[in-house]
Amino acid sequence: MVTETSNSWLLGRLRAISRAIAGPLEHDLVLRSFVDEMQKLLPHDHLDIVLLHGAGMQVCYEAGISTSWTDSGKSLRPTATSPIRDLLLGRVDWIVSGDAQTDKRFLFLGADNGPIFDANLRSRIIVPLTIQGQIIGSLAVSRCTVGAYDETMLDRVRAVADLLAPYLFAIEEGRRARVAAVAEAEAIGREEALRIGAQRLTEGMEHERQRLGMDIHDQTLADLARIVRRLSRARRQRPGDTHELMLIENELGAALNDLRGIVEDMRPGILQLFGFTEAVEAHLDRSCSNANALLSKHVIDDTAGAVDRLPDTMRTTLFRIVQEAVTNAVRHADAATITVRVSETEGRLCVVVDDDGAGIPEAAHTSSGGLSNIRTRSRLISASESIHARPGGGTRVEIRLPGLPERNVATETPIS
Repeated sequence: MVTETSNSWLLGRLRAISRAIAGPLEHDLVLRSFVDEMQKLLPHDHLDIVLLHGAGMQVCYEAGISTSWTDSGKSLRPTATSPIRDLLLGRVDWIVSGDAQTDKRFLFLGADNGPIFDANLRSRIIVPLTIQGQIIGSLAVSRCTVGAYDETMLDRVRAVADLLAPYLFAIEEGRRARVAAVAEAEAIGREEALRIGAQRLTEGMEHERQRLGMDIHDQTLADLARIVRRLSRARRQRPGDTHELMLIENELGAALNDLRGIVEDMRPGILQLFGFTEAVEAHLDRSCSNANALLSKHVIDDTAGAVDRLPDTMRTTLFRIVQEAVTNAVRHADAATITVRVSETEGRLCVVVDDDGAGIPEAAHTSSGGLSNIRTRSRLISASESIHARPGGGTRVEIRLPGLPERNVATETPIS
């Protein structure tokens, strides 16, 4: 009859605790809500809940007496120094202490046990909080008097811990989900802001580049062309000095051709008028001609012009990347074959530049030259880049965009 009455009383106390914690969604509020009901179940001066976090850390929530265990500046503390680490790590099933200040389980070297003495905690009962057999934390009740608790009181604390554990677990999972959602939203916001900023920066750089190209075309090229014509006239008028004048004329003519190529690179009219593939082919032709080399070159588009459906900034940036890769292959790798291929890979637009040259020196991977420019331009359009040696020799530069541009059905429908 005594046992039945005792069980009924305990059940009543647990129901009262259950009602008390049924609303709050923060750990501190849960603790404050049921602390009074817990006092009726087991008198105490201090109550704390510890929850384990990843990477060997834990956080503590207290009621009754505030200690440094919940210091806001040190909310996350290492489990390795916790005075109840044996319980949190599953080495013991429970801890009942008549005097925590003399109990060697709490007094090991490096233990974070200062609050036990600062708050004069003496009698303690600590039990684990478990979910599906996994320890997620602990529940501890303490008194400032010696010998206030014994093992006969364990069942009460365990019953409360079993009631609290799933509720605290749900709150913690909800908190982590909210933190993750906020972090993801902030990351997406930052990424979008960076993308927009990078796009505007790229557009500004491209406009300035084209303006410089037009200035050089309108002024410098015209001046050089005029000098070449005057030299030609002088050579015809003064036959005796033809050799030296012819050398100067040839050198100026070569410089003029080089400058025209630079201007065309700065002001990619073919890209704007005829599209990506034509512009790449034209750049390959110029690069081979300037290198005075008999190169085998191929441009393959397996996507029916997908690059030309991209925004102008992205299309121009891809063209600049291909320019850089081709220039590296021609000038530095002594390549005999260069292939540029546009394809669809795993739902992403992919541009690959292959060459059979001498490969990339190790120092070039960390330099601020062409490879660095390729990486920077790729990031500006949120593309991933890969620069590595090809099987059999040479180099592969691979650029992958996040997705494929949508087809414009209206412009691709055949006219009947």
